[in-house]
Amino acid sequence: MKKETEKKGIGVCKAAVWLAMPFLAVGAAFGELADVESRVEEVLSRLTFEQKVGQLWQCLGKDMVEPASGDMSGETLKESFLADIRAGRYGSVIGKRGVANYNRIQRAAMEGVGIPLLIGNDMIHSVRTCYPIPLALACSWDEDLWRRIGEAMAAESLLEGCNWTFTPMIDVAFDARWGRIAEGGGSEPLVTGLMGAALVRGLQGADMADGLHIAACAKHYVGYGASLGGRDYNAVEMADSTLRNVYLPPFKMAVEAGVATVMPAFHSFNGVPCSASKYLLRDILRGELGFDGMTISDWAAVKELVNHGVAADGADAAESAINAGMDMEMVTPCYAENLARLVKSGRVSMKTVDDAVRNVLRVKFRLGLFDHPEIDEAKVSAVVDPAENRALAREAARKSTVLLKNEGGVLPLGKGAKVALVGDIAANAWQMMGCWNTKDMSNFENATLLDGLKADGIDVEYSKAYTLRGRVDTEELEKALAKADIVVAAFGDYWENSGEGNSSAKIELPGEQLKVAQTIKARGRKLVAVVFGGRPMAFPEIAELADAIVMAWNPGGSGGWGVADVITGIAEPYGRLTVDMPSASGVCPQFYSRTTTGRPATFSRKHPFGRRFTSCYNDASLKAVYPFGYGLTYSTVAYSNEAVRVEGDTAVFSVDVSNTGSRDASELVQVYVHADKASIARPRRELKGFRRVALSPGETAHVEIRVAVKSLGFFCDGGRFELPESFTAWIAPDSESGRPLQFAAK
Repeated sequence: MKKETEKKGIGVCKAAVWLAMPFLAVGAAFGELADVESRVEEVLSRLTFEQKVGQLWQCLGKDMVEPASGDMSGETLKESFLADIRAGRYGSVIGKRGVANYNRIQRAAMEGVGIPLLIGNDMIHSVRTCYPIPLALACSWDEDLWRRIGEAMAAESLLEGCNWTFTPMIDVAFDARWGRIAEGGGSEPLVTGLMGAALVRGLQGADMADGLHIAACAKHYVGYGASLGGRDYNAVEMADSTLRNVYLPPFKMAVEAGVATVMPAFHSFNGVPCSASKYLLRDILRGELGFDGMTISDWAAVKELVNHGVAADGADAAESAINAGMDMEMVTPCYAENLARLVKSGRVSMKTVDDAVRNVLRVKFRLGLFDHPEIDEAKVSAVVDPAENRALAREAARKSTVLLKNEGGVLPLGKGAKVALVGDIAANAWQMMGCWNTKDMSNFENATLLDGLKADGIDVEYSKAYTLRGRVDTEELEKALAKADIVVAAFGDYWENSGEGNSSAKIELPGEQLKVAQTIKARGRKLVAVVFGGRPMAFPEIAELADAIVMAWNPGGSGGWGVADVITGIAEPYGRLTVDMPSASGVCPQFYSRTTTGRPATFSRKHPFGRRFTSCYNDASLKAVYPFGYGLTYSTVAYSNEAVRVEGDTAVFSVDVSNTGSRDASELVQVYVHADKASIARPRRELKGFRRVALSPGETAHVEIRVAVKSLGFFCDGGRFELPESFTAWIAPDSESGRPLQFAAK
């Protein structure tokens, strides 16, 4: 049976109405815009200079409560802080304090200067419900899932007393050593941008002022994922073409999705810290991308301009940052202490200050804070269903889990199998959470992998046997092996070793884990390796030894259930990698879209690492252990009749995809393109489109993926755009597969 996955074209009449809709709506939209701008000007006109400066300072939330005053919902706000709020000395607070205190703060603000506050917090993937880390979520390649998670997080954030979150992180990251790779979408601009835009739409909703949504923040602008050596906060050196082709596209997509705020990154970019870069903040972000929201520094990043060596003191730092286009300063008081004399001396113009305040006020109006400054807890609670959010977290964990190997069909586990589960992390619910988890989650499920396997009906016996970074209890491991035919071994790393401030020079799994794998195989047992962690890890030896490998990442509060659902076959494997799994630390950064060279590495049995005098290593392979886009199903899928045609300004990539196995399959069809000739060296392959198709056993689907021809072009240094004439394409299940197809774009 063959089915078409393409939707029928919309009818002529409906299409005409659809095309006219933007023009029909423009009057109303212009009216709303004009109303916001007029209200911004009215508020600005009545502020004193000190109150204007107050709008540009985000203070630290923990400093506003009396010490040892109980949980955040019952904390006593300092009267001195409330007096400062009434006087307009702050425009924002960082740190959640609960709905009651949020409303007290907003009442004080409206009683005083009459401007509500933005109250923000880092809620990356976890508020009351903990979802998989963003790197895991990206492996779902599922925009609707990301949007729904954003929607759920928004409502839970309001119940924690926040109207703003510093999410999504849309840094493209190639280097597995960088700890913050856990917080983004991986190494592909297209996937990262789509995920970020979907999260923005979920967090902010169709109407950010409806009392059920919050402001999002796209970060870290820009190029943070390229930090030298994979070290957090380190410098970035980058060609303008790389900036425009790789690192800017996700931010462009976030701006097009209407993101309210943008956070410039900590690092220096070609010698100029992002916090003080007029080129990045004014020329590109506002000038080219058209961003009209608010920028906010990262934590103390304005003051850190002194550490960078581009400012002598706080006054220098404030001057550089605000003139470059940094609207609000997080935590440190460089603006508060210095802007008055900087304006008086002419080093900062009054217009620059006013424009920054306008940007802050604009976000507050768009968020509806002036009309409804307080959170309606009953209204928000009515849309928050804890059980529904836990189910969403379980769905996300299922879709984020990637099946990397399955020799002999050892998975899914059958209910009659004798299974041993080993490893400390397998029975530790806290280790499912990942970096940036919230310690006071109310929807914490205690969902370990052990819990999930038992709940799914597997006869499993658990033995700790070893810790991920400690010794192996050989006697305990041998006892476990004696009772089992199949061993599910939890490998990987603890979540505390990824995320901000957790860059690692070595990403190999500790040698003790390899010893465990060797022992299991030496006893003739089937080995299912389940790998947890917040970054791509190097485990080539275990990849050889294991019969099956499941990449579970940090799957969140319901992760134990979700990962077990995949292992037992209750859910079909869905996830696909959005990073390469490298062979060793020394090959990092490793990524499929690396630029072509004059001497590309050639591989053979005799030269598995590449021949001498080519771009290779003597002792490690450039080939990923598992490449970007890779992931298996429990069935088998075949591709045929691959073709490319160009229809005007659209390239159409088509293929027939067949389920040749005995189980349902969810296949992710991917399109990669390479320019045959260009004025600058281009990536060997670039992802240009993808589509998921569900297939029953024996079913064939005809899949068409339509891509704008213009998107096949690229920017050269200086911003010049180039569209080559001919390309090679691959329609494939991952970035290393497929047969080449030549086509002309013009």
